[in-house]
Amino acid sequence: MGITSRLAGFVVDTSFSDIPGDVIEKSKDMMLNVASAGLAASGQREVDIITQYVEDMGGKPVSTIMGRGVRSSPLYAALANGFMMDLPDYDGAVRRRNNSAARKIGPAVMAVGECMALSGKEVLLAFTLGCEVSTKLGAAGDLDDPIQPRMARYGWNVGTVAGVVGAAAAVGKLLGLGQEPMESALGIAVSQASGLNRNIGTAVTSFEGGQAAMKGIMAAMLAQRGLAGARNDIEADEGFFGCYRRDTRETMVDEDEFFHTLANPYDVIFPGMLLKFYPCSSDNGTPVEATLRVVKEHQITPEQVQSVHVAVIQPHTVMYTRPETGQQAQKSIQYCTAVALVHGPPQLHHFTDKAVQDPDPRVRAVMSKVTWEATEQSTLEVPNPSTVTITLTNGQQLSYRAKHEKGHPGNPMTPQELDTKFAACGRNKLSPDQIKEAIDQFHHLDELPNVAPLVSILGGEPGRTQ
Repeated sequence: MGITSRLAGFVVDTSFSDIPGDVIEKSKDMMLNVASAGLAASGQREVDIITQYVEDMGGKPVSTIMGRGVRSSPLYAALANGFMMDLPDYDGAVRRRNNSAARKIGPAVMAVGECMALSGKEVLLAFTLGCEVSTKLGAAGDLDDPIQPRMARYGWNVGTVAGVVGAAAAVGKLLGLGQEPMESALGIAVSQASGLNRNIGTAVTSFEGGQAAMKGIMAAMLAQRGLAGARNDIEADEGFFGCYRRDTRETMVDEDEFFHTLANPYDVIFPGMLLKFYPCSSDNGTPVEATLRVVKEHQITPEQVQSVHVAVIQPHTVMYTRPETGQQAQKSIQYCTAVALVHGPPQLHHFTDKAVQDPDPRVRAVMSKVTWEATEQSTLEVPNPSTVTITLTNGQQLSYRAKHEKGHPGNPMTPQELDTKFAACGRNKLSPDQIKEAIDQFHHLDELPNVAPLVSILGGEPGRTQ
């Protein structure tokens, strides 16, 4: 049969009752979390560009664009919402997979689920399957790698490359595709897959994320209408694995091993899903955590600091020593560490372009004292440790080694903290009643007869976005 055919069969044949309860609960948390990230970005200048583009393109207004009070076609709503969900780097990723699947699958199933007035169970099932397909496919052959899958080492952005296939699988499930159309949908999606790590730190990465959601919808809808793609595009010599993993006979993905691990367990349970508590890159999450622990334990003030040394693993992405934009600041160890030392837990407002270009003088002063080097080692149990050593002006040295940032499965957010995150992200876009209603409906997503009212709430009130 082959991997493409068997993967299509997995998506077609899996029902809601087949999904373990803890996976369903985690999927609900992920959808609430990714909606938080989208609302957090909905007022940014870059979103103005995408929204204006979407409005200029037209389209039947049946799917909500978050925080904007407007609607568009499912394709363009997914593009805009996927862009927003990726822009603030505030969602999270499955550990060791280097894959933020929720920001690609979420906007796709929300846009299609709304326009088709589907139930919460249908949307949750599709979201869950799409995320599992994306993360397992992106890391196939490298599931035990403690750092990142092979295709990331070749410069591909795994989340977007595999995300378009996951989005196609998810939307195909919503459309009720049978075996052969689902195979075609996966094949069409493979031909659309793209995304480069080189763009990380720019808005183009977020555009790639929105495209993955949009192209996944396109692939499934075209397959539903009878467009037939190659039905072995994943495993063929010049297919998905051959191109993105550069498979050879020695490194080919083992089909039986792949399907033994598929949904056994779901990746969101093990190795587990990070739901970010700090709005910065995962490379900087543990340095922030370690800095906060030292400052809290010893009641340090910025004026007492002579130097700060940060030990990390080899970063996955480019690190910006002197960031000039909010997105670059999220990838800057110097900036994130300084903000944590001066202000405590970093907040969204610390990562605006204005805040970065004209920072608090105390932040600027601490940044000049921060050095870092990649001397930590990643392991299966502790994939992203960081040790922060602060030397005080009196010569005293204080250190803390953080194994996991807040939001990691080893240091998780509480349900109340996740709700608070959504409320903070939606504060300038939704009314207090809308925030309360949205949180409640996400928590009871599997009980909703129709997701359209929930997704509509996320559009916010016209004129309210700041």
